[in-house]
Amino acid sequence: MDLLKEFTREELKKGVKNPFYEKLNREVLVSVRHDDYAIFQDVAKMNGERTTPEDVMRRCLIDYAKMLKEHED
Repeated sequence: MDLLKEFTREELKKGVKNPFYEKLNREVLVSVRHDDYAIFQDVAKMNGERTTPEDVMRRCLIDYAKMLKEHED
């Protein structure tokens, strides 16, 4: 099995949904000021038409969580 194989969007659509998704994730709502949201909106526009400001915020949060975890060890 080639671990570095890139999958196409069609191949990913055929994948099996993680049965533990609901147990492993928690939905969280966070208020964001209009000025801050505008910054994420600008970055989303730079990244392409399918990218939303929420996607950019999610990526930032994931990257920051990884950085904190690395410094924790």
